[in-house]
Amino acid sequence: MKPSSPSGDIDARPHQPVRTCVGCRSKAPRSALVRLALEGGRVVVDERGTLPGRGAWLHPESDCLAQALRRHSIGRALRSPGADATGVALPGSASPGAALPTIEVKG
Repeated sequence: MKPSSPSGDIDARPHQPVRTCVGCRSKAPRSALVRLALEGGRVVVDERGTLPGRGAWLHPESDCLAQALRRHSIGRALRSPGADATGVALPGSASPGAALPTIEVKG
């Protein structure tokens, strides 16, 4: 009988994708992070994770966002060095019912 997982453990949990936070650089399951993407020349929060193109993954915490902004790592991760993400609002930080702001890409 073949093991059901690469580790050989039949009772192992199913694989969860792991991503790296562009703010704190720690690895976490994809479900614990939010995805940022470019849409129409703007940096937006991709809540569904379905927008095409490169994505930048971030913990939904203000500390990680502050680190990412300080290091300009969102633009690098999106391969759009002119991307200015200073107005990105993480889910839960905007008032209920308010649209999440988008950021224009410079250059």
